[in-house]
Amino acid sequence: MRDETEEWVVAVARCNGRIHWYRSEVDLWVLDVEKWRSEFIAAGYDVPEFNDNFRFGIRTVDAETAPKFLEGMKKFELPKDQLSSELARRYSAAESWWDVKDLFPVIFVDFDNQSVGAFYADGLRLEKYVPDGWTGELVDFAITYPESMFPASEKFWIKQGSDLLQLLNERGKQLQKHAQAHFKD
Repeated sequence: MRDETEEWVVAVARCNGRIHWYRSEVDLWVLDVEKWRSEFIAAGYDVPEFNDNFRFGIRTVDAETAPKFLEGMKKFELPKDQLSSELARRYSAAESWWDVKDLFPVIFVDFDNQSVGAFYADGLRLEKYVPDGWTGELVDFAITYPESMFPASEKFWIKQGSDLLQLLNERGKQLQKHAQAHFKD
């Protein structure tokens, strides 16, 4: 049973050229827990030692621990078609991306290239806590990552050549323009 106080997110992982989709607690995607913990300690917080029951006992998720991590994450894996169906069900009532943001990934972990791309409106800065030797950046990976890295065929929001994410963003812009014009009157 899901604890409603936990923040759940959608994540994408690329491993051996294959894309995997997950919906899980955001904390599971802090790849280097010790870096995260150290930041709290530096800010003056009393932080307990790593709990070996957390995230399958893995302190740092990197190329070496990826197989164990991905095996443990199987219970959170979901087919992208499930996200597509949820988006289709909610799309017509959505006024903008904000109404369906919980369906879109906030992190793209590329185990093949040892990199993390994060994109979120608020919350945990996942790109900051990456393993040594990895790169982490705040980037709109849904738009900027090349086809070879994140193929359009894997993006559940692209249907028959229509980019529903782009259309939702346009809806939001039009509503904002309408609201601004209304307040000018």
